[in-house]
Amino acid sequence: MKYKVFLLLFFALSSFSIAADRPTWTMDVKKMNFPQKIYSPKEPVLDPNYKVQFTPDDKVLISFLDRRPQTELVTKATPEKSGSFFVVVLFSRETGELNKRVEWPVIEESVPNQILRYGSRIYPLPSGGYVGIINRNLQVFDSSFNVIYERILERHKEERYDLITPLYGQFFIFKSWDGAYFSTEIINSKTFDTVDKFSIPNGVPMEIWGDRLLATWRTTGINEVRFVEKKVGDSQWNVLETVQGLRAEAKFIYNGTIIVMNYSGKVPNTEGFWFTIEDGKKGDVVFEAIGGFKPSWKTPIIATRPSYYSGIRRTLDLNSLNGIEVYDISTRQILFTTKKYNDIADYAISPNGDSIVLMTKRKIELYNVPNAKKSVNK
Repeated sequence: MKYKVFLLLFFALSSFSIAADRPTWTMDVKKMNFPQKIYSPKEPVLDPNYKVQFTPDDKVLISFLDRRPQTELVTKATPEKSGSFFVVVLFSRETGELNKRVEWPVIEESVPNQILRYGSRIYPLPSGGYVGIINRNLQVFDSSFNVIYERILERHKEERYDLITPLYGQFFIFKSWDGAYFSTEIINSKTFDTVDKFSIPNGVPMEIWGDRLLATWRTTGINEVRFVEKKVGDSQWNVLETVQGLRAEAKFIYNGTIIVMNYSGKVPNTEGFWFTIEDGKKGDVVFEAIGGFKPSWKTPIIATRPSYYSGIRRTLDLNSLNGIEVYDISTRQILFTTKKYNDIADYAISPNGDSIVLMTKRKIELYNVPNAKKSVNK
C-alpha cells in the first residue's frame, strides 16, 4: 500500500514539471533578497503582497512591501525609521537583468494581510508614467518615478482606497470607501484634474477605456448583475446587459470590446461561458471557461490562471495546481500553457501578448509565447 501511495505522490508532484516550453529566464527569489510571507504570534500574516505587471515599454515591474527590523521610534515625520518600505523593481524582459529599484519608506496602518489593497500600490499608465498611493498620498510619477503630481488623501472610517488604470487613454479611476458605498473620481493623469465625480448606490466602477466607464449594479437579494456604461462627464448610465448569478465579471480588452464572463449550473457542476459586447451589441455565447483574465495592452490575447485538481491530488489531499494559459479571444484558441505550480503569487502578460512572467514563492520566470505573433497577424 505504501508503495502505491508513493507512486501516486510521485506522479502528482512531477506532473507539473512538464511544460510545452521551458522559461526563457529564471530568477531565484531568495538570491534577490525578496521578503517571504511571515507568520507570527502577534500578527497572523505579514505578506509582501507581490504584484507583477508589465510596463508599456515591455519591462517587467514587481512591487511589494518589505518589512525590516525596526531600531528607532518612528513618527510621521520620520517614516524611514518604520522598517517598512514599498519597493518597485524593474527587470529587462529579454534577459531578466535588473534595470531599476526604487524604495519608499512607509507607515502602513492597515491590517497586514490587506496592506496593499488599502495601502501602498503603484500601476503603469499608458503614457509611460505611473500612478500610485504611497503613505496616503495619491501620486502621479514620470517614467523615472519622479513625482509630477500628488495629493494627500482624506481619512475615511473604513480607510479603503483603490485605483483602476486603463489599457488605453489618459484617465484613471480613484475610488474611496466611506463605509456605505464607493465615491469615485475620474482623474486626468496629464493634468491631475478631476474630470468626473460620482457615487453609485449598490454599484462598483470596474473599468475605464478612453472616456468610457464600465460599472456593475447588484441589487440586494436578487441573483443578478447589471453591467452599465457611461461616458466621462455624463450623468446617465446605460444598461448594457443583465445576467443571472453574482459571479459575473466584465473587462475591456485592447480595442474597447467588453468581455463578460459568467457561470451556469450549481457547484460542483458549473459551466463557464463568456460573450462580447461591441458597439452596444452582444456577441454569441461561447461555452468555454476563461475565468478571471488579464488582457494584453495591444492585442486580442489574454492570460488566465485555471486550477487543475486531479483525482490523484484529491485522493492525496494535495492543493490544486495552477498554470497560466494564453488564450486568443478572436480565434478562441489556447496558444500556450506554462508549467504548473501550487504557489503562484502573481503573473502578468506583456503588451503584445507574446510573453508571460509569473512569480512563485521561489522564483520568477518569463515564458515566450511561440504562437502569439502568428495569431495576431492572421
